[in-house]
Amino acid sequence: MLSECFIASTLASAKTPSAASLRDVGICLHEFQPSSSLRSTFKKSSTAPNCLAVSPAHIFAAQSEKAIVHVYSREKGNQEATIPFPERIRSIALAGSKNGDILVLGTEGGRLILWEVCTGRQVATTASHLRPVTALVVDPSSNFILSGSSDASIHVWSLVDLLSFTKPPSGRDRQPPNSPIRTFSNHRAAISAIAVGHSSGRYNIAVSVAQDNTAIAWDYRTGHVLRTFLLPFSAVSLTLDPVDRAFYVGYTDGSVQAVDFYKDQSIQHPLHDASLQATPSQPPTEDRWLPPSSDSGAAHTLTLSYDGMTLLSGHENGKVYSWNVGRRKYAATVATRLIPLQTFKPRYDHTLLENSHAAGAVPVDYEFSTHLLPPSASASRDARAKSTWFAEAAAHPYFPTSMLDQGLADLSALGQTAGSNGAPTQSLNLAMEVDTSAKDAQIASLERELATLKQKSSVSDTARQATTDEVTKLRSDLANLHDYISELHGKQEQSQREKIQRQARKEERATQQREAWFASEKKGKNGDAVLRRMEAEAGPETSDSDDQSSDEP
Repeated sequence: MLSECFIASTLASAKTPSAASLRDVGICLHEFQPSSSLRSTFKKSSTAPNCLAVSPAHIFAAQSEKAIVHVYSREKGNQEATIPFPERIRSIALAGSKNGDILVLGTEGGRLILWEVCTGRQVATTASHLRPVTALVVDPSSNFILSGSSDASIHVWSLVDLLSFTKPPSGRDRQPPNSPIRTFSNHRAAISAIAVGHSSGRYNIAVSVAQDNTAIAWDYRTGHVLRTFLLPFSAVSLTLDPVDRAFYVGYTDGSVQAVDFYKDQSIQHPLHDASLQATPSQPPTEDRWLPPSSDSGAAHTLTLSYDGMTLLSGHENGKVYSWNVGRRKYAATVATRLIPLQTFKPRYDHTLLENSHAAGAVPVDYEFSTHLLPPSASASRDARAKSTWFAEAAAHPYFPTSMLDQGLADLSALGQTAGSNGAPTQSLNLAMEVDTSAKDAQIASLERELATLKQKSSVSDTARQATTDEVTKLRSDLANLHDYISELHGKQEQSQREKIQRQARKEERATQQREAWFASEKKGKNGDAVLRRMEAEAGPETSDSDDQSSDEP
């Protein structure tokens, strides 16, 4: 029958009912399915909330109010190492592969420390948070780290950039090295917990809760807010459903509440419906799941079973409660306090800090350690039979005799071949000559190709220069044409003004002649004679020029 376990940690200052029976025990491995039982314990550790991380082979526990991390071996059941760090640790998380290659530490000074478990190298970020880092989470792709702090901000970090040996250049207009790529500042109080979805695609989500009684679902790749929930109380813990359909929050009074994303009716995914993003949602207070007793204390941690049907909560009184998700109520009390966590023996080396080598250069003493395990006894016979000679040799406690014999035989055969009539030397010289001729041919081919490219470049430059000259000439002709057109327009306007003036003078003379004719006729004189006399006085040139101008189009 399949069994399911969880790992619980205790705080020394907490008054636990099991203090007498589990003296000096800080971490416990519990089985809760199919039956509840204590499997193993680890001593000499006092762990605060969000300071426990678990890998398939090891448990990492940050000592409360101290700058050290305890490393326990799950296989051996003992403590392997105690690792010191420069600052007090307030939260930890595991990144990398399923074995947890990178341990991420949130410090009291507002920075992150990344510790490569297999190498001992440490990388420290800038102090981007103004207060301690109280919440850490790594997305399923192990590309991003989300860190929450008491300063009400959440930073998104690129794990690849932080671990890179080549740091980006810093300057006035550039982002300093080892700084966050994005900051989420929609909360107005200290961040209590952060959870990310289980998708490795582009549209994964993050949910964060803070002491301002809000829970926000957002896209950590873009910083876009998807939904805002107004909680009835201040939440201190958070976990997401295995298929990201809902999230669960634990409150300071010990109660638990489930918030369903799909409760609101929508024709599309509720988190991506624009009509629902603008309006905050408020879960009803009566939907909370109440603890069995009033002295339970705050629910500092939450986790779900593999099938998502059982919710476990660790409380301040040292007890772990089991909740039935289907019935939405308390089911049973499990035991002590919990939080769910392959290294070779870790080492701490001051010489491998961030600034101990040149930018972009891998340190000379940078080493990678790994632990190769032989096939387990539970593996199938066919799987064990398919194990290669390399896997067998790697799992062997020393070099196998068969491998040594085979190596000596190969060396002997090589010596015999080299001593037979100098044939290998001749073949080597021939190979070198062939190699040299091939290189010469390749160089000649590259030189020909380079000459062809130079010729094409020269032709292209000539054509470009000719095109430039032609465009310059066309622009000059166009400017001259504009000047000629402007001159013609000016002359036309002047001619029109002169024509209007001549027409006005002609009309004025005609008026004077009519008035003189009427005046002569009124006095009894000959009016035609007066007209002839006036025309003679005006002169023939003016009359002819006026007539000619009046005939012009």
